[in-house]
Amino acid sequence: MTVETEWIDTKDVQVGDRIACLLSDASAYPRVTGWTDRVLKLSKQGLEDVTHRTFQVSGAPWWAKDMTTFDLSGQALIVSREVKEDQEPERGGGAGMPSIEQMQSWMSEGGAEARDGCWVEPDGTCEHGSPSWLLAIGVI
Repeated sequence: MTVETEWIDTKDVQVGDRIACLLSDASAYPRVTGWTDRVLKLSKQGLEDVTHRTFQVSGAPWWAKDMTTFDLSGQALIVSREVKEDQEPERGGGAGMPSIEQMQSWMSEGGAEARDGCWVEPDGTCEHGSPSWLLAIGVI
């Protein structure tokens, strides 16, 4: 199933909208239940103050929690409001994520697989910018 998404102004996101949290190998569409705005006071350094909006969401996997904060003057990617309510978006379960046993094996070898399949240091990233799985999921 293909999920239709659209970019909208962050300030126009409403309770009930679904934020699109997309990775190369997983996706989630948690529902917005509220939000908190935080102003970064940069005017003391001669810069413009910036407001970030962090959305409280339900149904988000652990890896999507960092994907729910947006610049209030920017845009957010949501599931199109035209999607029917009974048409539930597909949810990626982290396909391709290594098992605990696989990660233990990598650590004993002194390396790890990056999210894109490259071989890297356990706490490293590959030449394509992809972090090791151990780093990406917070094992190290």
